[in-house]
Amino acid sequence: MTYSLPEPLARELDRRHAAGAGGRSHMVAEALAFYFAEQDKAALAAIYKEAARDPLFQEDNAAILEDFELLDGEPEPTRP
Repeated sequence: MTYSLPEPLARELDRRHAAGAGGRSHMVAEALAFYFAEQDKAALAAIYKEAARDPLFQEDNAAILEDFELLDGEPEPTRP
């Protein structure tokens, strides 16, 4: 695969490549993995933010918390 980078970014990649381990492809792969993970994190945060405003989600969440309160009061099961 071949990609074009803006000249300043290409120079910075070359500069950092000279000082680090791995090749340029490795650096680009790490950068893209980090970028995609940040995008996924932001998308998930937006989904949770929207869900927090949903009355049905709020009801379900309250019911789950209530169920766990009941379970928290039970003694731990003994293990054989």
